[in-house]
Amino acid sequence: MIDMDALIVSELDRMLPLPSGERANWQEVVGRAAFHRGRTKSRRRLVSIAAAATVAALLVAVTTPVGAAVARGLDGFASWISGEPGQPVSPAEQQAFQQANERSWSGFAPGTALRRLIETSAGGAKYTLLGFRSGDQLCLRLVASGAVSATRTRCAPLQALQTAKEPALVISVDEPFESASAPPNGADEVPEPAASFGIVSDGVTKVLLHADDGDHEALVASNAFLYVTDHTQAQVRVRSAQAIAADGTSVALPLQSAPFGTIDLPQPPKGTAQGPAKVDRHVSGGTIGWLDAREPRGEPLPSELRRFPELVSGRYVYGRLIQPDPESAERVGVTLTDGSLEKPSNGEPGLCTALISSGDDPGWAVCGHFSRRFQYGPLDVLSGSSGAGQFSVFSGLASDDVAQIKLFLASGETVDVPLKDNAFIVRAARASFPARLVAYDDQQRVIDVHTYQSDGATNPAPWQARASVHELFRIRAGAGHTLIVRAGDTAGGVRCMSSRVSDPIKGDSADGGCSPWPLTNMPQGNPLTLIGAWERDSGNNVFLSGMVPDQVASVTVTFPDGTVGKLTQKEGLVGYLVPAAELSGSKTLLVYRAFDKSGAQIAQRGERIGG
Repeated sequence: MIDMDALIVSELDRMLPLPSGERANWQEVVGRAAFHRGRTKSRRRLVSIAAAATVAALLVAVTTPVGAAVARGLDGFASWISGEPGQPVSPAEQQAFQQANERSWSGFAPGTALRRLIETSAGGAKYTLLGFRSGDQLCLRLVASGAVSATRTRCAPLQALQTAKEPALVISVDEPFESASAPPNGADEVPEPAASFGIVSDGVTKVLLHADDGDHEALVASNAFLYVTDHTQAQVRVRSAQAIAADGTSVALPLQSAPFGTIDLPQPPKGTAQGPAKVDRHVSGGTIGWLDAREPRGEPLPSELRRFPELVSGRYVYGRLIQPDPESAERVGVTLTDGSLEKPSNGEPGLCTALISSGDDPGWAVCGHFSRRFQYGPLDVLSGSSGAGQFSVFSGLASDDVAQIKLFLASGETVDVPLKDNAFIVRAARASFPARLVAYDDQQRVIDVHTYQSDGATNPAPWQARASVHELFRIRAGAGHTLIVRAGDTAGGVRCMSSRVSDPIKGDSADGGCSPWPLTNMPQGNPLTLIGAWERDSGNNVFLSGMVPDQVASVTVTFPDGTVGKLTQKEGLVGYLVPAAELSGSKTLLVYRAFDKSGAQIAQRGERIGG
């Protein structure tokens, strides 16, 4: 986090497109991840931060009618197209919205009018659903007050509504809110309020949400729907939805369930990728002329952003904000640094690229060497999604070789990607994957193709492997610090597992996923490779956890003073508590040893922890 006076969006660590933890994921080590990364860069989260600068965006009226005929004769999105669903909010609410908007680097278009759609109460909290149109974005803003105090803003591109084949558009499902009463530390089931909401046409009278705990009817009014529950259990998710007309006609609505933890992720979409799959002309090592010449394209990078380490990795040299789509307030941030990122011998500068997003949708940043930006092709892509939100975003830089970019969706839609000054941003519904991003040169030849089978937050493991996950053991360090290790049955050659460290001060951290099982082809051929240490908790303890193949009957850890401890082991998973007293101020060398059933040592590995 950056040390500054501005307000930082609270979504930073709560809605991740990929499972995360305090250390390397097991699935990344054994190469089992189902996430299609292709050449997409690794990402660090960057959020919209309220700052002193105002980002202006031009609001242009779009009168294009809804493109596709809405299913079964249900239509009527006119109020959203005009930006006037529901009723106006009070002058005070509108003024507060505008003032907050003016403090954002990627605020919504000036003059954006906030509209009141639905109000309801649940669990001692009041929930107000607001809506507005900003350029080519249609946004819903859910404000909670009382027992829960928070605001969630999710947006969808206007294009998604214009091409919709269904009479409703799901914007977010199981959007979590933290209640005032904290659950018992280390509890496996953490009840918390959650909300699902979206946009509906005039003909829709009901929206049914089908969840793990049964069917739920949402409130429908002002061309929107809202369902709030104050007691959602941690592993209960909305899996599908239906829009229903007055005559009882129903239409299934596309959606992807919100991911939970590292295991309960939706299955990858089963559609087929559309558009060109191969390049007509191979291109690599491209350039961006204006960036090489340090031309003042776009807008200057605000001084506050220059202190953001994810966007400026090294000493700041040059930076700009590029707005690919004049109808959207979102920007691509581009910075050049002094090259201290990896200190290459030739002293070449570093290049950082970021999505500067609005609302609660995530932004991403990545840094690399200036000369390597297009070594694999003319598109340098960042991609990500935000859990409950139903839209993923692709953004990044294109070399001068690129004249046009198109996004092909499995639903059959083709989206012309806004491209200006070599920067691009485009959104796609998570349910519309597989998605294919295609770059063309000035002769309409395909010069780059990026195919994404899913948004990344999916899990192809059989349901039995995921649903059977249960606690194997837990290790307590006192003062609320606990390691909880869970695993399920093997199904289809896959087993799912997770580890979580509960910390009353730093908060919980989780890791895990689904792996081929039994374990074979261990990295480096060492059966101890997949054991690792978590970072110190707030009590300065360190937990060890991991998994071992069947030939390992027991594992010990030896400390620098010669003390030996035996790891807890059950069904191939291991854990251990290294108390603070065993750790020095610097890093402490631990030696792991594996033994077979006869007691013979079969492997050894060292790891330095703490510090």
